[in-house]
Amino acid sequence: MNLHSTRRSTLAMLTACTLGLGTSTLYAQGYKHVAVAPDALNTQQLQAAEQLGTFSHSTMAPIDALGNQPLRIDTREETPIVLVGPDAATVKARLLDPDGTVRLDERSQRPLPTRDVALGQARLPGKDLPTVAEKPGTWQLELSADDGETRGLSRRHYALVKGDPNFKLYSYRTSNSTLLDSDVVLVAHMLDATDARKQRGGERRQALLKSRPVQATIESADVTLTWPSGNSRTLRLNDEGRDGDAVANDGRFSVRLPTDELGTYTQELQVLGTRPDGLPFSRTTMDLYPVIAQDFRLADDAAELVQQGQDSFLNIPVHASGKGERVFVAAELWGSDRRGRAQPLSWVGGMVDNGEQGQTSLQLALDSRWLDGAQAPFSVRNVRLQHADNHTPMDSRPELRAQLRVAPVSARLQASSADTPKHFRSVGSRLPAPGAPATMDVGIAPAAISPSAAGGVLLLVHGYCSSSAWDTGHFSNAVEFKDYNANRSHDAFARKIRDTGASYPSFGVVAHSQGGAAALHLYAKYMSGLDYASGGRLIQSVGTPYQGTALAGNLAVLGQVFGAGCGKNTDLTYSGAANWLATIPGWARAEVDYYTTSFNDRWWAYDYCHLATDLLLDDPDDGTTEKWAGQLSGAVNKGHKTGWCHTSGMRDPAQTRDTSRNSSMSSRAAR
Repeated sequence: MNLHSTRRSTLAMLTACTLGLGTSTLYAQGYKHVAVAPDALNTQQLQAAEQLGTFSHSTMAPIDALGNQPLRIDTREETPIVLVGPDAATVKARLLDPDGTVRLDERSQRPLPTRDVALGQARLPGKDLPTVAEKPGTWQLELSADDGETRGLSRRHYALVKGDPNFKLYSYRTSNSTLLDSDVVLVAHMLDATDARKQRGGERRQALLKSRPVQATIESADVTLTWPSGNSRTLRLNDEGRDGDAVANDGRFSVRLPTDELGTYTQELQVLGTRPDGLPFSRTTMDLYPVIAQDFRLADDAAELVQQGQDSFLNIPVHASGKGERVFVAAELWGSDRRGRAQPLSWVGGMVDNGEQGQTSLQLALDSRWLDGAQAPFSVRNVRLQHADNHTPMDSRPELRAQLRVAPVSARLQASSADTPKHFRSVGSRLPAPGAPATMDVGIAPAAISPSAAGGVLLLVHGYCSSSAWDTGHFSNAVEFKDYNANRSHDAFARKIRDTGASYPSFGVVAHSQGGAAALHLYAKYMSGLDYASGGRLIQSVGTPYQGTALAGNLAVLGQVFGAGCGKNTDLTYSGAANWLATIPGWARAEVDYYTTSFNDRWWAYDYCHLATDLLLDDPDDGTTEKWAGQLSGAVNKGHKTGWCHTSGMRDPAQTRDTSRNSSMSSRAAR
């Protein structure tokens, strides 16, 4: 049995939904309410907040254009220093080692060449300072400018420095639910990564998460926060059991974070101290967190399970403010066996539209076959609501009672059911390609698929803040998706892909970077031409950071200071990506074939895809996506290839220009 046919053996109810409406209107809405088998419930749970933080072995330190910055370097390995800022070509650098010896002085020597420093898709002027080797300690970086060049000079630049990768900073927030005026604490501690770095990929991260804090002497831990409105403030973390710190003197420094404004905050954390071996160190992490309004709250009433012929509906009790337009709803449905023992029946989740203020329930649809053999009492467990756009958890309950009601099938519903495309009740997650349904009240809405469109195509999708990524000449029967230089959430990106594909009766996807996550989101959440594709691999991706990237925070900080890049995107952070992945069922992931790449690593040289991003990411990486973060559990890993980087302008060629891989993806793609 072939792998793709095996995937289709999973039951999935693919429906569309609005609140309180009949099946025919539910289908026309375009949402999918999807089910997951009871043996896979764990894959749909949210991860603990303390598991979703950021590790760092480097520093991105702000430096005044006419000032100086101490650089604490705690490694004896070759360590580059990268200066980034809008006036990098104008300012002159002077670098002194811990002994006071001048290693560089651009005022008396030939100035260093400037170049574009690529951070994600952003390009900033920068220069590479001479590498530092076998000289740990506190270096001094001084910046100045000639007398006639100081007017209009940008005050702020950044120095990027790599520290000892065996000694890391870990920072995380104590809650995924960053609601308006909620209690959220930032925690930071140092750890010894020597043993963990011997592990590979995701195993390395898990080993790091199990590491205990190192009792290093932390002299200061400060976080600079920028509110959505642009105001900034610096807060000091403490290990004294106050202001959010749980236990005094345990090596974990903490502070309460502001949540008093709706929108996305940037978070710049810098920790300075002395290691147990006496070396001074500096580490920084940059991150984002969204603050949302709690437009929906789960009520304490019992849920209602309505069985209506082949369809069942789960009504989740809520209190709604009437302000939020949509919300993602998910729950585990449990029943009882003949002996009265509780047994899981299914996980079901999907987007639901808001109704009027004061609405009392949100409705999920599922196939009645999930209830076969089950008896009362019924319950729903691990019920949760998530923000539709950034997936921030809005509310949750460990369990609610569920009352079963068997409703008669109305004459209209019986008539609609006769016209309902068979694929809504079929066993499988990919739909066959029938003709247009006789009644357009059911099936795919006219806006979703054009009946007069030509044959199926292969959509070539770019990534975040990107221009054209693919060479269309490498693919047959392909159409380029064009939403250039845009910053969109996975959800907004997915709907853009859906709209582009609406001109065709079916399509497969080859995607780069964030485009892979957006295509998967589309397949899991919305009806589209993806559901009618046939003939091969449905979604193929290259370099997609399914589990996030550290650059999301760094790029946001640089962007707000220098106006570079396309803005903040919390779906690309580690925590945001984890919240999103908890909404994606395994059968949808199984339709993804993904590739990762990294630089060609030569034993005799310091290698990287891009010098600046190499300081911020864990090897191996492609200059944006770390290999471990490019893995998608439940999908098909097509392998890792060296000698290819994320985009053009890096040391090795862009991964989207690999003619061999592109030819293979084209010939094996569904359309």
